[in-house]
Amino acid sequence: MAAKEFRPAGHQFALSFIDGGRDAVERTLIDHVEADVLRSAFLNVQDEDPVPAYLHSALCAMSLPTQKPKDEFQPIIRSDDRYALAINPKPVLQMLPNGERAMVSKGVPYGAYPRVVLIYLLSEAVRHKSRDVYLGRNFADWMRKLGYANLSYGKRGSAHRMLDQIDRLLACEWQIRWDSEPAKGEDGSWAFREAKLTHEQAGTEFSDGSFRREIRLSETFYSHLLEHSVPLNEVAIRALKEKPTALDLYTYLAYRLPRVKSPAGQRLTYDQLAKHLGNDAVPGKFKQAVMRSIDLVTSVYPNANVQFGKHEIRLMPSPEPMAKKLIGSHLRLVGASKAGSGKEVANFEPRSSVPKDKIAPASGNAQLAEKQPFPGGSIRYSPSLAAFREIATRRGGGYDMDDIVAAFRKGMRDIHEAKSQETWLALFSRFCEAYATKRNGD
Repeated sequence: MAAKEFRPAGHQFALSFIDGGRDAVERTLIDHVEADVLRSAFLNVQDEDPVPAYLHSALCAMSLPTQKPKDEFQPIIRSDDRYALAINPKPVLQMLPNGERAMVSKGVPYGAYPRVVLIYLLSEAVRHKSRDVYLGRNFADWMRKLGYANLSYGKRGSAHRMLDQIDRLLACEWQIRWDSEPAKGEDGSWAFREAKLTHEQAGTEFSDGSFRREIRLSETFYSHLLEHSVPLNEVAIRALKEKPTALDLYTYLAYRLPRVKSPAGQRLTYDQLAKHLGNDAVPGKFKQAVMRSIDLVTSVYPNANVQFGKHEIRLMPSPEPMAKKLIGSHLRLVGASKAGSGKEVANFEPRSSVPKDKIAPASGNAQLAEKQPFPGGSIRYSPSLAAFREIATRRGGGYDMDDIVAAFRKGMRDIHEAKSQETWLALFSRFCEAYATKRNGD
């Protein structure tokens, strides 16, 4: 597996930061339409002190739908090696437009909003060591706590969509089953325990329309949460709060990577990851979603040592996302290891020079300004095609990079015309996405 052909944006930023500090990150050139957003997310995590947030390990390993399911009223069932998760939409008593009351099912929660709400609820429970979670004085106050300062109203506004997802989330019956530790001498093969997320099956408002200011976790779930909470960084959650797939990847990696003990790491296929996350997309499209999201995830979790190949992912031992120092072999460790610690720590002392391949040329640099035909040679090995190689790996859907560049050279009528490298990179990036989309549809 050619695991090192692709380096996510967050790892590129971290390398620049180690070598040249914040200024080097500001000059780092990456091929991404949201390069400024990624850079800002990385620097925010580096500048701000980590703020602890928490999620139950079962909810890190298994997640909600990213989009509205075809049948939103069917229960969601997820399974992992150790956990099983069932989310059952239960009907609640509501006032209908005609003034009558009826039992109405809202359906299952989906998208980014319920993920952020879950992290908030469980973080508050762990921080305050209480299963009674205070939401806020009113809805707007709570939204500010969740990081949504600018709410839009109306049927399609963010406030309406958030209220709908919260109603779905709190009205569902949540069940988590896990292998319990058997007593000494007993067979634990059928030893399971079960816990509901809350005792309540109610939405965010009472019958008189007032805001529900507090929610109570079930005692069994709360007790297990305290034992199996996974630390996250709230600063990172703020950057991911609009991206459900990125949130899933972040929480999954936060749970799995610190538990990887083998220096060789653990291998995971894209199909296995899709099953973990409960993503129903076709394999090719799911892989594209992962590759689009990992730049943002590594920007807020640069210590995540995860390597991407054509058919599989390799999870390597990594610190928790709360760790402030940039640590890991994927970040080209600097400095000597501490005696007896077995760990190497990156030296944060900025160097006077920054590697040229990590730093964007100045605006007048001849390399970008000089126009020339698309370069020849194998994209896999030619040093002059390193930037194109990275684009093919990231945006080519896992297909052979030399096949992609051959199709690009064949399909581009003006392949021999002189263009700046920046223009060629942009054209090739769009071509890779179109190539992957077409192949996935074959």
